[in-house]
Amino acid sequence: MSAGAIKPTPTLEAPADLMAAARANCAARLRARDSAAEADAFTRGERDQSWAMRHEVAKLRAEQGRAGA
Repeated sequence: MSAGAIKPTPTLEAPADLMAAARANCAARLRARDSAAEADAFTRGERDQSWAMRHEVAKLRAEQGRAGA
């Protein structure tokens, strides 16, 4: 039984400052693992639609929500 085609993931959208913070966090995590080339790709914004960025943006949004409570 098939559920049909896999639906595309929606484009990740967030304010510029949140995206910048998420890129920096992802890059720092990769640099700590000695993955400088991949970290640089995050810094340049080449991995903005990755699952790591989606996770990091969601985490930062949740932290902002707690800070505003």
